Amino acid sequence: MQSARFLMLVLAAGAVARADFSYTDTRKSGAGAMPGSGDQVSKVYMKGQKMLTDTGTTGLLMDFEAQTITTINKTAKTYSVKPFSQIGQSTPAGPEMQVDFKQTGQHKVINGFDATQGLMTVQVEMPQAKSASKMEMEWEFWVSPDVPGAKEMHDFYQRNMDRFPWAATGAGGNPSMQKAMTEIRKRVVAMPGVPVLEIMRMKMAGGNSAQSAQMQQGMAQLQAMAQQGGPQGDAAKQALARMGALSGSGALSETTIEASGFSTASIPDSVFAIPAGFQKTDR
Repeated sequence: MQSARFLMLVLAAGAVARADFSYTDTRKSGAGAMPGSGDQVSKVYMKGQKMLTDTGTTGLLMDFEAQTITTINKTAKTYSVKPFSQIGQSTPAGPEMQVDFKQTGQHKVINGFDATQGLMTVQVEMPQAKSASKMEMEWEFWVSPDVPGAKEMHDFYQRNMDRFPWAATGAGGNPSMQKAMTEIRKRVVAMPGVPVLEIMRMKMAGGNSAQSAQMQQGMAQLQAMAQQGGPQGDAAKQALARMGALSGSGALSETTIEASGFSTASIPDSVFAIPAGFQKTDR
């Protein structure tokens, strides 16, 4: 799951309309990436009240009319369906979060689009390591209103913002994380547009050798969570993908996400259909 990118899109807002919109995300792992991790490409489709994120091997389909989320496993040829109300119910409490957001006023042309910079800092304190200093995620993003389909994307989230299943974005059932995401939404709403470039850096706030040891313990906990599967396990995998050996700058990892291929062309209903022959499961 592309929880970080997913969260950024959830923060957009705009007027009301119903039109198709699609684009491609390319996630590139830099310093601190896990061995063997390469570029991750996903396609996002929006049509009516449905949204599909397709990675090629998995699909995450949200239906805002039916209030359901369908997880499609293309490798196993299975799928599962859950109501929004059940997402995150069985997940343990996650880390405490504190969010700081600001618009820098900086402008830059990215892939031909005039974009404005925003900078968000998220302080994360794991409940299992209260004595350790907080982990910090620095999220630099560039947003452009000139992208074809920007209005369509805004309209989609404007219609569904209040009932969005936050747990599916990696928030789990943690009220602190959900509250932080709501706060972020209020800040970012002043920056209309589509994120065309994002850079995420994970680091320790005031890191030292003792904190590095605590980070290793945290990674072990995340690995255990990842093995359990489910939305929380997917979120843990994403966190692990952004973590690695400490760099000289103190950053644990750096991930870049580029958006491209924006389109408002009509999307066939078949894109959102369960492939023939797939079996329904309870998971």
